[in-house]
Amino acid sequence: MRFYIIPNLNQLDKCIQLSKKYNFGFEYNEFFNPCLLDDKQKLNEVINTYKQLNRSNDYMHGVFLDICLNSCDQLIKEVSEKRVLQSLEIAKQLNLKGVTFHTNYINWMTNINSYCDKWINDNAMFYKKVAKLYPDINIYIENMFDDSPYLLKKLIEEINLDNVKVCLDFAHAFISKTNINEWVNELKPYIGHIHINDNNGKEDSHLKLGEGNINYKQLFNIIKDLDVSVLIEMNNIDNAFQSYLYLVGNDKDE
Repeated sequence: MRFYIIPNLNQLDKCIQLSKKYNFGFEYNEFFNPCLLDDKQKLNEVINTYKQLNRSNDYMHGVFLDICLNSCDQLIKEVSEKRVLQSLEIAKQLNLKGVTFHTNYINWMTNINSYCDKWINDNAMFYKKVAKLYPDINIYIENMFDDSPYLLKKLIEEINLDNVKVCLDFAHAFISKTNINEWVNELKPYIGHIHINDNNGKEDSHLKLGEGNINYKQLFNIIKDLDVSVLIEMNNIDNAFQSYLYLVGNDKDE
């Protein structure tokens, strides 16, 4: 198990120092922003800044705003695919190990069979294609506001490729109607990456660990057992580091 943090360009030296001391990986979080993606000069500046670090085995968060790979509107679908491909091209430039994308399906439509079938079929078809185009990059598909793990499980089973795995976001799962243990039990064979932060069970507030209602004291043994990469997902580097200390300090059976 290796921990990852989100680097802050304004505190990059501090992030690098923490990374060296505690063997933290980085998960870059700028590249989901369409405003940055459309500003070629600024985008190249950010890419070049990270390139100069000459790191390996880092990740990035891919696009997710308004992405709908299963849209009935062909133009929206094409733009969504273009944005995902932009993410993977950036990851290739930075020699990254993996990119995380959201499921982005509409959870109140999960009982409508035609919607769910189209969501699985369209996403599976697209990710099968791009996973083969980028065989050296792991694609992680993250539960967003999904009510249960079952559609994500079906999608991963339908794709059935070694470089397409689940990113289980514990905080998103906590907001859902399904117990976190069920999320883990159903998705365990497919989980390749984890996101953790805290919340009150109602809003995805990205609190530091211990400030919300998620019992990470109990969950840490589950996290250790999964033995995959773990992003402490908060933009404030001090909160992320304090969360790391909180978590590893609870490395005891309750």
